[in-house]
Amino acid sequence: MKKLTCLLACLALVCAMMGGAAGEGFQPRLDTKAEYTLTVSGNYGNFEALEAAFDAFGQFYPNAQLQYQQLENYKKMISLALSGDEAPDIYFAYDWMRGREQYAVPLDKAEDLSDESLGLALEVYRPALLNRVEGEKTAIAPIFASAYGMLVNRDIFEKAGLSVPTDWAGFAEACEKLKAAGYTNLLLGYYGEKGIFSAIAMPYFLATIKDQPEAAAQMNAMAEGAGEYMRPTLEMVQRLLDSGYLDLEASKQIEDDYQAVILRFFEGDVPMMIATGDIVSGTAKREALSEAFQQHPFSYAFHPLPVADGGCWFHDQTPLGFAVNRDSQNLEIANEFMRFLISFEQLNKMAQIKRLLTPTTDLSLDGIYAPFAEVPPDRIVTTSEPGISDDVVTQVRRAAFALANGMTIDEAIAAYGTLE
Repeated sequence: MKKLTCLLACLALVCAMMGGAAGEGFQPRLDTKAEYTLTVSGNYGNFEALEAAFDAFGQFYPNAQLQYQQLENYKKMISLALSGDEAPDIYFAYDWMRGREQYAVPLDKAEDLSDESLGLALEVYRPALLNRVEGEKTAIAPIFASAYGMLVNRDIFEKAGLSVPTDWAGFAEACEKLKAAGYTNLLLGYYGEKGIFSAIAMPYFLATIKDQPEAAAQMNAMAEGAGEYMRPTLEMVQRLLDSGYLDLEASKQIEDDYQAVILRFFEGDVPMMIATGDIVSGTAKREALSEAFQQHPFSYAFHPLPVADGGCWFHDQTPLGFAVNRDSQNLEIANEFMRFLISFEQLNKMAQIKRLLTPTTDLSLDGIYAPFAEVPPDRIVTTSEPGISDDVVTQVRRAAFALANGMTIDEAIAAYGTLE
């Protein structure tokens, strides 16, 4: 009995240690009876997921005054706010801030979250989302993740006896069979530079340059001839446009890149709708807004786009991250809150409330995103991995959009750096 008791105690200790390493089993480090003030600033109008985290944190620190503050014109105001007398303790930070002089203050003010003394369980994250660059600090803690892909009406595929395709050959075969079955709008999406064409082009583009270290430097500098790195991507986009499977005319009828996309998909006659994780996050709340969906509900999920040969590419993205103000007057409680937040439990819970992809390694958490968990690790790409700037991202999607508007591949490549 003594040996058994000892063994059980050891197992409990190991589990507790493992839980702590993963961000679970949170143990407060500060005086739980003391009074604290903590302000998080961002550009969301409301932030239900953060409010839920505040409530959970308040169970440990009942005397903490936790506040979310929306800043109007966030891009311009965050630098001023951080330089003022009432600077936030934690603030929204984005990957697109990197390498841009106008966002030097938010990144410079950010605490290095990889500092081991903070005790943050960064191992819960998918490593690429941390954007760790040698010699640079870890300034941003991902709160949500997102991806480009397509909403799939699974009932249509099941009725047609088809599996959801994962590569170009399967996609073309499925489209031909769906056409034969009478479906006309095979693949739709919001027609715009930041709609269809980002989703189609970016995952493939990142895949083509991830093993070409010289590409980022030349493209970031908008060097002469750097547009050639886009050629494989633009050839893929042109193939899709020539196939006729992407219905551009029907896509132009979709009025916006959020609610209108969702409601059009809920009409129930579209097998595949190009979308982003942000669009997917709004689906649950809009099921009730669609009369067609209420009358004829169907099963749907979010899948990677099967436009490439050899399998899908998963562009893993961070649509929102938190940074801690290293000059905060409430630095101890700010770091304590981050230590609480960076765990499987809290990050997954926030993702579920927002219905976005979790940034943790638990990709299969939400069934609607489960297909992305099936993408092999070697086919997952991020914007940070090749080190390209947001200006490069803009030029690539504009080039893809230009093809749909009559520009040739050679013309788009030659116009790299000047596309508007």
